[in-house]
Amino acid sequence: MRAGKLNNRIRLLRPIVVRDDRTGGTVKSYEFVAEVWADAEPISNRKIRTGEQGQVVETMLFTLRPQAEITVDWQVVFQQRTFTVRAPDRSQRDRLLITAEADIRHDRV
Repeated sequence: MRAGKLNNRIRLLRPIVVRDDRTGGTVKSYEFVAEVWADAEPISNRKIRTGEQGQVVETMLFTLRPQAEITVDWQVVFQQRTFTVRAPDRSQRDRLLITAEADIRHDRV
């Protein structure tokens, strides 16, 4: 893998379970792990029908140096947008390919 192709900074966050101080219940949260160089490529925009409105789900392919710990449900923050990891592909030794979907619930306005 040539370093020149990795021209975008992304943030990696792992899911964790924390205890809510007020209720004592468990809450899913995300913990910052690292900021790394990656290549980001949009691969599809698929429409999902929800009632009367169509929702577009943006899918991105991120290429980065191998990271063993990344699994499904991790989050990738790219250009102030949050993507959820759907399929980490480790079939090539020199790179990790991550297919991730934008989740509109994570978008900040």
